Amino acid sequence: MKQQQQGILLIGSTGYLGRTLTKHLQRANHVIPTHRTKARFDGSQHYDFWTDDVQALIQQYQIDTIVVAANMAYSPTSDFALFQQRVKQLIQGCQQYRVIYISSDGIFGGEKGNYIESDIPTPITPYGRNLQYFEQMVQSLCSNYCIIRPSYLYGYSLSQLDPRLTAAQTRLLAGERLTYFADMIKSPMEVNQAAEAITLLTCSQYVGIVHVAGKAMSIYDFYREAMNSLKIPSTRLYPAQMPANSPHPRNTSLDINLMKKLTKIVPLSVYVALAQTEGSAL
Repeated sequence: MKQQQQGILLIGSTGYLGRTLTKHLQRANHVIPTHRTKARFDGSQHYDFWTDDVQALIQQYQIDTIVVAANMAYSPTSDFALFQQRVKQLIQGCQQYRVIYISSDGIFGGEKGNYIESDIPTPITPYGRNLQYFEQMVQSLCSNYCIIRPSYLYGYSLSQLDPRLTAAQTRLLAGERLTYFADMIKSPMEVNQAAEAITLLTCSQYVGIVHVAGKAMSIYDFYREAMNSLKIPSTRLYPAQMPANSPHPRNTSLDINLMKKLTKIVPLSVYVALAQTEGSAL
């Protein structure tokens, strides 16, 4: 995949994926990170999706690409009209540049799994609805874009284990019994591998949607394999079935053939990825 150095405005550099992505993008690009509350990187600029105009930042720097890594779809407001207004204003401010939007597998309803990029989104949650609107605005307003859909992200970001596995590890070591769904299917990917794939796609000329994820597996199997890799006894992990009236999608696993073709990245297994990256600086 052809790459070129770019000036990148990264919206959302303080979150779990954002901070990992910042480090990867900085290897070969001039990156302007942003934060909403507290800066994590030198040179980070304040930006609040709900109140600020992105054009004010773009005009200060020589920007080629805007990466939207902050998860605004987890909206703190139930006012969908306000959310739509802010999304449209953000994307209109970016539409003359290359736009990379980090979406999610949550855009799908989970009816079938192994979703390909051309499958029509069928969100069943407010989060999925927000993702769908964001994607629609990017596609309708931008000519040079890449929408990237991860699934579960896990592993060490700047030497810090993700919150999901950290919580499970702590509770198991405290002697608790934990139950996870054996029929909820995701496509987990180690966060540094995901950040590398996103970096390659950001710096490419590819236009369209790409699923950046790993092998499909149940939530129960994910935690069992992760705890085994972390040397945490998994004998207190138990499988369960999702309730019939569960509001959550059952199977949002993603087809990743396009990602492998474009980036040449082959996702590591959960066990191997955690074993290889434990304590890593990235």
